[in-house]
Amino acid sequence: MCGRYTLTRQERLVEELEASLGEAPQSEWWKARFNVAPTQPAPVVVLREGGRRVEMMRWGLVPHWAGNGGKPPLMINARVESVQDKPMFRDALQRRRCLVPADGFFEWKHEGQGKSATKQPMYMHRPGNQLFAFAGLWARLRTDQGEQLSFAIVTGPPNDLVAPIHDRMPIVLDPSTYAAWLDPALDADGARALLGVPPVGDWIAEPVSPRVNSAANDDSECIAPVTAQVAVQGSLFPV
Repeated sequence: MCGRYTLTRQERLVEELEASLGEAPQSEWWKARFNVAPTQPAPVVVLREGGRRVEMMRWGLVPHWAGNGGKPPLMINARVESVQDKPMFRDALQRRRCLVPADGFFEWKHEGQGKSATKQPMYMHRPGNQLFAFAGLWARLRTDQGEQLSFAIVTGPPNDLVAPIHDRMPIVLDPSTYAAWLDPALDADGARALLGVPPVGDWIAEPVSPRVNSAANDDSECIAPVTAQVAVQGSLFPV
């Protein structure tokens, strides 16, 4: 799964994602993020009126049919293996796809056994925390209180970098597929074909501070390495 990620320099949305993405939303969340957590608002890129726009959405997809009653499930991830089968995601895959900008993500590595077992947070990123985009799906829910926009990140099997740490990982899109992923003319089968296992490339995995365990912490200490760099290095995307 993907339960936390980073977006430490928001201006990269304009600098590095191809084409104009529109103006930054006026929000307290439009700032450097070192620990984006479920239920929080985060910027996503959508296609509207033929152009790309950045919009703030709640992380945790709430389907349009959830209505006003009860508490909707917290669907922060959509499994690639079943994304075309589950009603919650099927319609979004067909018509409401988005890019989720990020520059790193976290998974927790289990160490030890029994009472001495621990979970070490591991931070996956490229050198210099270069910007990338997760494959995302979004939804619009209209309630008596107004409109709520929400999104989920598509996950799949891990690559060789993440496999020793966790059995799932978020799907990082190759920049060459951004336009196709956002294009509503591409049907669900075509969109699903874009969701492969990301190559390791030059990505790095390193253990970081347990401060990231709490969603209340959102500062640079969340990505501070605690030991020497570990795991696999190998370019996710050629420079």
